[in-house]
Amino acid sequence: MQLPAVWIISSLCLILSACDSTPVPSMPAQTWEDVKIQVETRPSQISRGMNEFLIIASREGRKPVHNLIITLRINEEGRWNQAIQDGHVGVYRRAIAVGDPGTDVLYVRIERDNRQAILRFPLNEQTTQPNTIEP
Repeated sequence: MQLPAVWIISSLCLILSACDSTPVPSMPAQTWEDVKIQVETRPSQISRGMNEFLIIASREGRKPVHNLIITLRINEEGRWNQAIQDGHVGVYRRAIAVGDPGTDVLYVRIERDNRQAILRFPLNEQTTQPNTIEP
């Protein structure tokens, strides 16, 4: 009978951790066409050196957009680096070196069906937002 109790406790821990209200650093979301672009970082607070950028692409109702080509660079003179698509969940990842989090800018180039746009995310605009699950 211990196995079901362990399973129930571990399941509850997983459920409760998904409802975490700890503040999460993030940058203001931007929109291209019908796609909302959010940027998260690992480590959560941007620092000098290598940082992983997670680009989260979704449509209204948090529907993932997985048919994009996402490339990133730091500042205008940086080299473009293609992000790796993380399955079909609308998440694209890439680690890039950050020189100065106070002045550097992340450029996100989005391509789909021969259309493209470049979004600009100043790294110093990273703020702490509550980690809430949108309906």
